[in-house]
Formats: sequence, structure tokens, C-alpha cells
Amino acid sequence: MRTDNSRKNLIASVSVMVVMTLLGFITRKVFIDNIGVEYLGLNGLLLNILNVVSLLEGGFGTSIVYNLYKPLAIKDKPRVIALIQLYRKIYRFIALGVLLMGLAIYPFLDIFIKEGESLKYVSVVFFIFLFNSIVPYFAAYKWSLINADQKQYKLAGINLTYQVGASLVKLAILLYTGNYILYLLVESLFVVGYNLAVSYKANQLYAYIKTRTKYEVDKPTRKKIVANTKALFLHSLGGYLMHSTDNIVISSFVSITIVGLYSNYTLITGYINTLITQVLNSLSESVGHLIATESSEYVNKVFNTIFLLNFIIVSLPVIVLSNTLNPFIAWWLGTAYLLDTLTIVVILINLYIFGMRISAHIFKVKSGIFLQDKFSPLLQGCLNLILSLVLVQFWGITGVLLATTLSVLSIGFWQFPYLVYKYTFKKSLRFYFVRYAKYSLCAFIVWAITFYLCNLIQGNSLIIIVYKGTLSLVISIGLYYVLLGKTSEMQRLLFAYVKPMLLKTLKR
Repeated sequence: MRTDNSRKNLIASVSVMVVMTLLGFITRKVFIDNIGVEYLGLNGLLLNILNVVSLLEGGFGTSIVYNLYKPLAIKDKPRVIALIQLYRKIYRFIALGVLLMGLAIYPFLDIFIKEGESLKYVSVVFFIFLFNSIVPYFAAYKWSLINADQKQYKLAGINLTYQVGASLVKLAILLYTGNYILYLLVESLFVVGYNLAVSYKANQLYAYIKTRTKYEVDKPTRKKIVANTKALFLHSLGGYLMHSTDNIVISSFVSITIVGLYSNYTLITGYINTLITQVLNSLSESVGHLIATESSEYVNKVFNTIFLLNFIIVSLPVIVLSNTLNPFIAWWLGTAYLLDTLTIVVILINLYIFGMRISAHIFKVKSGIFLQDKFSPLLQGCLNLILSLVLVQFWGITGVLLATTLSVLSIGFWQFPYLVYKYTFKKSLRFYFVRYAKYSLCAFIVWAITFYLCNLIQGNSLIIIVYKGTLSLVISIGLYYVLLGKTSEMQRLLFAYVKPMLLKTLKR
């Protein structure tokens, strides 16, 4: 059942992802042509600024999912209802807090926008973004219930309708009106519609939660939720300082136009990172059940297999992008939208480092390890912000991105696997880093070969870009099989996971 749900979640998430990637590239091109790169930068800036209000949620959603595993598994409906009623109440307070915090941030907007004199209606745009940040909290507890029960694939139709519908309507508005405010208002309507649809679906799947009877969560569980939420708040704060301050620093010290240029690259790396995360997260709820029911030795074997999958689906895009990213941007948007080579190198290094942590993070969260490293993300985030403010003075956007690299290597690089190996596997971290080093060496060798071969091919037309990308991908997969094919992890990945999943999919 765990594997079957993982397969369904994977197929659903990847299907939506493929459609949205194609629409995303088209919409971005039309957006820049009709509205301009400055407004693209404003989008990225406001998203990062308003991410601070999400700190009020403070990782509460993660705690929700963790506490729902057991009652859902044993069909303890009264306990599920009690938790859902508690979460609904708390999320309503969070929504109010988000509104108040957004209003407090508004007077200071001008501080963060450099060279943004041509921007109009910034206040209206800000409040539309704030509205979009608040709406999801009213259905978040129901989404968490579906997530904890491994039924994300039940939302595939809703996700696809929302994503495709919103993209097509916004694309039409860009083409026929070029009205940025109307573009954002339509997005808000779709956000409301999506959350209503998720709420309706949850009520269908779990009709028993619609009751007027009040249920109470026991005191030990309440204390555990409070303790975990406090720890996860520090994680969220550290995560904000780590991931949501780059655009703010770039906009404040370089220019909002550079934020727009950078966002074209993060659109691509963001799609890849989302795909990687969705592939691995499709297994994550199964991991939660696995850890709860199997021996630590068996769980460690599963982790090693997932870590190999993690490496493959992270390193392959990095290798392909190293040979195609700037040529693709030049073809897609034009040479005026290119960043320099050193910046691209740092972007890809960060994509690899952060991507390689995902499997360890999943096992950490699903093991319920929240308290042991509650201060580490905050220290890492503070270091990132300090380094960003210093290095931006010397190297601009490259310095900001390099600050991210240095800060994650200082703590986050080893922290997740250390906790998982200590508390879940009860083994030395040496085993993890031996694998990490071996895989990274393989990736470097493969990259060097593909880079040399792609440099022999002249031209930057779309056909040449596709050819380089295909060549990089095919050679990388072939060399990975040669270098790693005989390992027990690769054999398990191919024959215990990939083959059964393909057979079940083809039979349908």
C-alpha cells in the first residue's frame, strides 16, 4: 500500500509539473514582453518580503502531519476530529496574524526597492499579494489531513485545473490587455477557487470531520505539539533568512531589474527543485509509516536507495543545465537577459548542494526530529544574511548567492544527515559522507566528459540546445549505470522500486 500510494502521488505530481513547466515558460516570456522585467523583479521581491508573514505558521503544518499519522493509520476518528478542530482554530488565528503583520510591513516597502521609479501601483500589488498569502490558511488543515493520509493524488485533478486554468487566463490577459493589476486579480480568484475545491474534496474524503460535536486533544499531545511548533518556528525563521532574503538584498543594494533577471534563472531551477522535491516527497509519507513499523537497519537500507535516487535526479539536471542554461535563456528571452558565467556556476552549485539534502531532510522530519537542531537553521540563516550584506558590496548578485553556498556548507550540509544517522539509524555519519563523496566524484567525471563533448558542438539554436541537453542526459545516464550499476542501492532502486512502478503504471 505504501509503494502504491507513492506511485500514485508521483505520477500525479509529475504530470502536473510537466504541464506547468511548459505553460510557465510561455507565460514568463509574454509577461516580460508586455509588462517588463521590473515588474517581474517586483513579483520576486514581494514574494520574499511576504514570506516573513508565513513565519507565524512557524512549521505548524509539519507538526500537524506528524501527529495525524497514527490516528489515521489505526482509524481513530475521534482523535483525528479533535486534532483537525484544534488545527482549524489555530490556523484562523494565524490568518489574522498574517494580516496584521502584512499591514505592519507595508509602510517600509520603499526601503527595499532600488531603481524602481518606473513601477506603478506598488501599494495595490502589495495588498493583492497579502490577500493571496492569507487565503490558503483557511483550508490548510484539510490539505494537511489529505497529505498525512497519503492521498495527495486525489488532488491531482484540482491541481491541474487550477494551475492550467490560472495560467491560460493570465496568459490571455497579458496578450490582450497587458494589465498587470487585472493579471494579479485573476490569480487571486483562482487562489480562492483552489482552496474552496480542496476544502470540498477533504469533506468528501473524510465526511466524519463535519460534526458540531466538540472534541478535545489530550494534554500530552498538546504539550508535544507546542514543543515541536516552537522548534519548528526557529527552523522556519532560519529558512526564511536562508532562502527568502536574497531577492531583498539584491533589490536593496543592486537593483530590482537584476532581481527580474535572476528570477528567470530561478524559474528554471525552481521547476527542477520542485520536481526533485515532489518525486522524493511522493515517498515521504511512506517513509513516515516505514520508520514507525520497521527496524532501523531496514530503514537505513531504504534511505541508501532513496539517497541514490536523490543524487541521480539532482545531478542530472545540474549537468544538463551546465551545458544549456545560458544558451536557452538567450534563445528564450534574448542575450540582454543573461547573467555572467560565475553567477551561473554558483547557482548550479547551490542547486546541487540543496538538492542533495532533501532525502536526509525527509527522514529527519518523518522521524519526528524537531527539537535536537532547533537553533541550527537560525544560526545558518543569520550567517547567510550577514555574508550576503558583506559580499554584495564586492560582487553584487554573485556575492549574495555565494553567501548562500558558504552558509549552507557551514551547518546545513552535515546537520540533517548527522541527526538522522544518530537518532534514526544509530550509525556513524562517516557512511553518509563516503557515499556523498563517491557520488559527487561520479558527477564531476560525468560533467567533465559532457562539457567537453558539448563544447565541440557549435551554435545556439533551439535544435542545438536540445541536442546538447539530450547528449548530456543520455551520456550521464549511461555513465552512471557503468559506474554505479552493480551497487546494491542501484539494483534495489531499479528492481524493487522502478520496475514494479513501471509495470503497475503500464497495466493501467
